[in-house]
Amino acid sequence: MSLRKTRTRHLTVVAAALVALIPAVVVSTTQAVSTQAMPTQGHQGAAQRTVWRGDFDTARSAWTVQTDGAAADWRGWTFAERDAWFAADKPVGVGCDPEQDAPLDSRCYLDQRNQFSRSRGTIAVADNGLAAAKGATADVNTTLTSPAVPVSGQREVELVFSSHYRQAHKAVGRVTVAFDGGAETEILRYSAARISANGGGDVISGQEVRKINVPSRAKTAVFRFGYASNRPQLYWAIDDVVVRTPLAPLSAKSKATTFQVLSDIQGEGLPYLDGALDLLRREAPGAGAMLVAGDVISGPREQTQEQQLAEYAEVSAIFADQKRLPTVLPAIGNHDLRSRVLTRKQQADNFVAFANKWGAKISKPYYEKVVGGVPVLVLGEEGTGTVEEQQDISDAQVAFLTDRLAYWSARGKQVLVMRHYPFAWTVSGTYGDFYGNGPREEQLEQIIGRYSNVIYLSGHTHWSPYRRDWSAQVPAVGGNPDGYTAINTGALAMEFAPSPDNPWDEDSATDRPESPSVLTVAVYPDRTVVRAFDALTGEQVNEVEVGNPLYRG
Repeated sequence: MSLRKTRTRHLTVVAAALVALIPAVVVSTTQAVSTQAMPTQGHQGAAQRTVWRGDFDTARSAWTVQTDGAAADWRGWTFAERDAWFAADKPVGVGCDPEQDAPLDSRCYLDQRNQFSRSRGTIAVADNGLAAAKGATADVNTTLTSPAVPVSGQREVELVFSSHYRQAHKAVGRVTVAFDGGAETEILRYSAARISANGGGDVISGQEVRKINVPSRAKTAVFRFGYASNRPQLYWAIDDVVVRTPLAPLSAKSKATTFQVLSDIQGEGLPYLDGALDLLRREAPGAGAMLVAGDVISGPREQTQEQQLAEYAEVSAIFADQKRLPTVLPAIGNHDLRSRVLTRKQQADNFVAFANKWGAKISKPYYEKVVGGVPVLVLGEEGTGTVEEQQDISDAQVAFLTDRLAYWSARGKQVLVMRHYPFAWTVSGTYGDFYGNGPREEQLEQIIGRYSNVIYLSGHTHWSPYRRDWSAQVPAVGGNPDGYTAINTGALAMEFAPSPDNPWDEDSATDRPESPSVLTVAVYPDRTVVRAFDALTGEQVNEVEVGNPLYRG
């Protein structure tokens, strides 16, 4: 993966050696267990498990494609490397450098193909726009068919896949299932009709989850992805097709350890902080801790020590007004280390002092806490690094992460890992040029990617949890094929969205100046439920339920 510029960071070296896996001795702080239960009914059963994985990278030959009419490049379902798909749509003879060719030709924007942020490696795409550009006829009717998936003994299964769909006029995308060679039953439809699963519009980097009843004595299920269009434009791309068992409903007696989560206060989010804390207290009143995913302060470049401490004091004053504030566990962000007047070590020390004022009891920016039996690993820049490839993440911190993930996974625990920065090609906006992973980030993701029981919380992007790709199941290269779960924590400060001037950039959102958001996290033995809220309206805007694959009942 190429190395790109990150907001307020610029990396130039692209190689780093892997670090020996050195065990670390860590003192854990245990918090009181929250007894807040989610309001769903039923019982807890076995862990959610994968029944079948339709991996396009390693098992594309198991799929079959049928396309009506003459064969042509990109006509009908095609297996392609994600980046090759982008390159195929790049206009010929048109300059697309924002610095030299502005304003850019509309063709440089790739019809948002590049916004499929949750995709990696080989994808399946039916692209009528590309096919027409290569000379194919406009009309297409194409079907991608899975092999027979074993479903014996299952009462229900879930079909899960990543979906990136642009709605062309009269185009229809549909998914069907057929058991034991029987008739097809439609389980999802995209179309221009508002009652369709896409609401008549686009699905940008979404994940579809469809629960399916399995007939008694059924042995196999075949899934078909059909796409029909009569227009020489737009597309449907899919990735990461999985059939899995559903989670059983939670019992009304089930108890969760809950967390309040916010991110990126950055000064301009201060007017919303008090309301956000009130909302979090209402939604997670028994929270064992409040997680802050970085950028507590704005940290201007010319900020002095006195000014930086004053910024932290502003946040502390709002915290102090809260009647029941849980222990605050923050991650350090780039704005917390941004002053050019102070050393990075001075700023890291200021961050640690702020964290300890609110009960964190830490000595450095990376640490472990155990809250109500739930392990929380916080990662971050240490303010002492001198080797650029390491990105201020020491070998000791890498060893810490390696050791603690192995420790908790051996004990069947779902683990919360929090760091300010997201990894590239995961959650909203991370397709952007400046979100390319550096060498140390690649190493961290490789370690995290070994464990499908990890939930990775990150801020920094300021992209809203309203978006479909605010959460993603991410299969890292060489890691657990089920992938880890990445969650975008949003921000209290300015919201960002796709740039109107550069398809690989972002800009502040224009629909309203701020769109502050917060999360709640409820961890049960067999799953974790993450909910996103709009801090202005108080409304829940998104939710994801993540099974603990290590749960044994």
